Amino acid sequence: MATFSLSDLVVPVTRQQIQATIYQALGVLGVRTTSWKPGAVPRAIIVAVSVVLAAFSALIADIAAAGFLELTSGKWLTLVARYVYGLEREVAIFASGLVTLSNSGGGDYTLDPGDLIVRNPATNRTYRNADVIELGPGETLTDVPILATEVGSASTSGPGGVDELVTTLLGVTVTNPAAIVGRDEETDTSLKTRCSERLGALSPMGPWDAYTSAVRNARRADGSSIGVTRVRTTKDGLGNVTAYCATASGELAGDPEDLDTDLGVANDAIQRWAAPLAVTATADTAIPVPQTIVYEAWMYNTSGRTLAEIQATILAKLVAYIAAQPIGGNKPSSGSSGKLYQDALRAVISGSFPQIFHVVVTSPAADVELDIDEVPTLAGVTPTAIHQVPPAEGYGA
Repeated sequence: MATFSLSDLVVPVTRQQIQATIYQALGVLGVRTTSWKPGAVPRAIIVAVSVVLAAFSALIADIAAAGFLELTSGKWLTLVARYVYGLEREVAIFASGLVTLSNSGGGDYTLDPGDLIVRNPATNRTYRNADVIELGPGETLTDVPILATEVGSASTSGPGGVDELVTTLLGVTVTNPAAIVGRDEETDTSLKTRCSERLGALSPMGPWDAYTSAVRNARRADGSSIGVTRVRTTKDGLGNVTAYCATASGELAGDPEDLDTDLGVANDAIQRWAAPLAVTATADTAIPVPQTIVYEAWMYNTSGRTLAEIQATILAKLVAYIAAQPIGGNKPSSGSSGKLYQDALRAVISGSFPQIFHVVVTSPAADVELDIDEVPTLAGVTPTAIHQVPPAEGYGA
C-alpha cells in the first residue's frame, strides 16, 4: 500500500502540468496538436487557460492547507491564528533601549522627544530620544530611552555600539551600556508555537502551555505586547508554580502586583487565563546573567566586506542568538543543569561568514551554568583580532 503525507494532498498543479494534461486530452480526442505552429492561436489559448487554472489550483491548495496549522504559512497562517486561535501575528517593532549621555562641559541642553539623534557607526542605524532630555554642563544622564528610526531587527545594536552623535551637542558623548534589540514581524514558526500553546491554555488542568501562552500573549492597557519571548515554569510540589519570564533583551521590568508594569501585566494574565483552583501561580522576571564575549577569528579574505562590516555582522548574529537563549539555559538531558555553551557561541561566530574557518572564544572561558531562573544577556562583544588570509594559506599553514 502506497504511503503519503497530508502535505502531498495540498500541492498545487503547475501551469506546465495543466498544459500537458490539456494536450493529452486533445490527443485522446484525435486532435493533431503537432501540426500547430509556435505562436498559433490554439497554443496561446491553451497557455492562457493553463495560467488561470494554475492560479486557481494554488488558491485551492492554500485554502485546504489552512485547515491544518502545520501546513499553512504566510498570510493564510495569519488568518488561521486570528479566526481559529484568537491570536494576532506580532508586528515588527522599533529597537529600543537605554543610553548614557555625558556632558564634559558643553552647553545647557534641553531636548524634546525626537530632537536627539544618535548613531551606530558600524551599522549606520540611527536612534532618537523618546523622552525630554535636560542635560547641564558636567552632568551625566543614565537610562535615557531611545527608539530606532527604522523598524525591525536590522536596528539592533550590541552594547557600546551606539557611540556617535548626529545632533550637534558640544562636549557630549553617548554610549549604550546594554544591547538595543529590535524585532521583525513574527515568523511563521513562532506564531505556530503560540497557536499550539493556546490549546494548552484551554485545559482546566493547568498544563505548562497554559502559563506560557498567558504571558507570551499578555497585553498592556493600550493593547501592545509586553514582549515576553521566553518562559520557564517551575513547581515546588506544594501547589506553587512560578513562571519566569524574559524579553529579547532579558529582564521583564516591574512588580508582579503592579498592573502598570509589564511584570504586573504578565502576572495578571496568569491569574486570569492559566492558574487553576488550588494552585498559587506567580509570574516573576528571569535574572539577567550578563556575558562579555571575547573572540579571535581566522577567515579567508574573499568575503568582500570591510573589517567593520565583518564585526557588525558577527555582533548581530551574537545578539540574536543570546536573545533567543532559554531561561535556565540549554539542557541536554532531564535532570542536568542548564548551560550557555561556549561551543555554540563559537558556532554562531563561524556561521556568520562561510569564509571563517577557525574561531577561538576566550570569554566566557567555559560553558556558563545557569540556574532555573537565570537568563543570559549580552554585556559586550570584543573581537581581539580577525585575521584575513588568502585561501591558499589557511589556519596553521
